[in-house]
Amino acid sequence: MKRFIRYLYEYQDGKRVRNVGFVKVEQADSSTVVHIHGKGLHLAEDKKLKVYIFYVKGGQCIGFWQGAIEHVNPAVNYRLTFTPEDTGRASDYPLIEGVILENAGRRRFAAVWDDMPVDVEKMQVWKGEPEPDLAQLAAQKAREEREEQDNDKEMDGAGENEPGGSCSGEKAEMPAPVTEETPEPEEEEMQEIRQPPSREEREEEPASGEQGQLRCIKIQRRDIAQLKRCEWRLANNSFLLHGYYSYHHLLLILEEDQCWLGVPGIYHPREAQAAEAFGFPRFIRADEEDVELTEEETNREEDFGYWCRPVRR
Repeated sequence: MKRFIRYLYEYQDGKRVRNVGFVKVEQADSSTVVHIHGKGLHLAEDKKLKVYIFYVKGGQCIGFWQGAIEHVNPAVNYRLTFTPEDTGRASDYPLIEGVILENAGRRRFAAVWDDMPVDVEKMQVWKGEPEPDLAQLAAQKAREEREEQDNDKEMDGAGENEPGGSCSGEKAEMPAPVTEETPEPEEEEMQEIRQPPSREEREEEPASGEQGQLRCIKIQRRDIAQLKRCEWRLANNSFLLHGYYSYHHLLLILEEDQCWLGVPGIYHPREAQAAEAFGFPRFIRADEEDVELTEEETNREEDFGYWCRPVRR
């Protein structure tokens, strides 16, 4: 558990104007307790403060309403407790950066965990996100597969019927990705796409888990070229690219006679719907004993694992 104290400031025109107290924070994986102590708030006729926790995304302060403090004046002593279920989405819990108090007159007071100024006066209250549009996801997937098939036909000049070509096992150059939704890969990465992975890039360790005897191999996106040619189209899969650019690796999971390609991510029912729509219906949790991961390659605060689909080597 982390414990720390931060000052509570009043904000006007995007700036701190005066210190009005402090907060004591007790932060754990499952819940956070914030003891709020303020004085000299001078709220005049309005004696109630709305309480928000917040994080900043793209320069925008996003607030989550947590209730209200009644009969404030001139001091406030309040204990706030929140959990991952109070942050809109459980995955947003580690992102919380502070607490905001607001009265009806739009006066705002805030304490920030990193003690840096935040434009709290432009806070937007989180209103939730819609469920994934599965029809839209399916249409996007079909569109990508058609584009991949057209690319393969142009490259082969043979008009092959299967998307991505045959599974003959022949090795040639994997087509470059075509996507507007994710960053383009580095030029160096595409130049090396036919090179066999190094020992560091394909780290192989024995592993066992609840799914049975597993062998996990950490790979890079370019290593998809080492699979059967019919699997190369996965290099352009939007869901795979999202997970790859978030956690900087993929996983090959060998389970008896079956090989699975794993995309790193966090388990959530809505994410499961999106994963299945893009062809990754199975979620496997790989322990640290299964594969060695750096801090940027995993998320130890959440239900981390791999969205998987069977592939041919």
